[in-house]
Amino acid sequence: MSAREANRLLAAATLTALSLAACGDSGPRVPTERSSLVLITVSSLRADHLGIYGYPRNISPNLDLFGASGAVFLAALTPWPETGRAAAAVLTGVDPSRSTRGEPARLIEGSTLAARLREHGYRTLAAVSHPALAAELGFGSGFDEFREYWGDAGTATDRVREFGIGALADATQDVPLFLWLHFAAPARPHAPPEEDLHAIRTDAMTPAGPRFRGGPQPTAAVAPGAGYGELADGYDASIRSVDRAAGALLAEVTSGGLRGRTLFVVAGLHGESLGEHGPPFESPRTLFRETLEVPLLVGWPGGDGTRVPTETRFGSAVGIADVGPTALELIGVPLAETLPLGTVGKSLVPALLGDDPRPHRRLYAQSERGLFGVYDGRLRMLRIPIPGQAAPLFALFNLARDPNEAANVYEQARFSMEPLKAQLETRRIQTVAWQQENESAGAPDPDVSPELGAALEAHGYR
Repeated sequence: MSAREANRLLAAATLTALSLAACGDSGPRVPTERSSLVLITVSSLRADHLGIYGYPRNISPNLDLFGASGAVFLAALTPWPETGRAAAAVLTGVDPSRSTRGEPARLIEGSTLAARLREHGYRTLAAVSHPALAAELGFGSGFDEFREYWGDAGTATDRVREFGIGALADATQDVPLFLWLHFAAPARPHAPPEEDLHAIRTDAMTPAGPRFRGGPQPTAAVAPGAGYGELADGYDASIRSVDRAAGALLAEVTSGGLRGRTLFVVAGLHGESLGEHGPPFESPRTLFRETLEVPLLVGWPGGDGTRVPTETRFGSAVGIADVGPTALELIGVPLAETLPLGTVGKSLVPALLGDDPRPHRRLYAQSERGLFGVYDGRLRMLRIPIPGQAAPLFALFNLARDPNEAANVYEQARFSMEPLKAQLETRRIQTVAWQQENESAGAPDPDVSPELGAALEAHGYR
């Protein structure tokens, strides 16, 4: 038996023992000792811009080190490349078409991760730095304290970090803590600290520019900077600032009373285009790898490595809606007996233990411009509406052979792809029906406040 297999079996036995200790003949019940949970989410964070996912620039040393000590999901996808709706998927495990409505997206699903944990005696705290996650839009639901720092992009990352450090320093083992911290820094407008921008522009590791249909996009390639463009430099510098904040939070956990007793989860909410398929930072976003694939890291800072297998690299596709169910199982809190309609998230603990090698047969995505997509682990099919045309355009990409999604092979494979096309169309009809039901339910939503409206516009919302 290999050392890796032995470690996996040891981790499985440990988790099984914990589960059996928490269960009786009457079924699962909450363990007497519950762990705290820190959830860090980040807007516009591509998986391929972290070192642990293969990026050459040294912009994420803290997250890379954390990922090395826990579990890394190599193919985590967002269901909607927009901050509000993606966050709704994380917080509810429900398809965003069912859990949100309106523009900007309002969270209308009350069965959130925060609400579930508060029911079980957790202190629930949050701090966010993106206006799309404002309490005014429903994202404060279930939290005992909800801070918003989106008014000043230049200081927002630091303020969220300091709030988190304070919350962790004040936490005790008597009352478990759920702390959600959201960082918007990689999203435009970029305002990275000068030290991070300087580090990026003097880094000898220069990544290759994005390639599309055989060549780089000029909008990304010709701008000044040590990398492949001024926009990309600002983007990487912003990621570096978030990594430093994450490092400070990890240090607080490992040096404090919650050491080894706190599940730490880092998830990107969506990626970002840097010129691979159209202009960089285009909004609304398309449904290609650069906007859909996000980092997902799970671990126990300062732990002994038994509650999540160390150095685990899981390659099958998962969704960020899986975050809530996975975290609940790992910290010893059961899911609600009745799950909301439209639930798409599932626990990934069996996947971590090797018992569920392919948690999702298909993952779906959509965006504000009416784009729909399906991914089966090898193929991505897109349904693209064409203005003025009744019939949509379909595109098919074989990511195993064409990871840059440059060659549309739909026409060559259209007849064999009819089953996948039918599944995509069925899901599209279902989500459109959910959206229509949400929009027609109850009184119209009030207009957002002028302050929030201005902040959203600065982030590209209309």
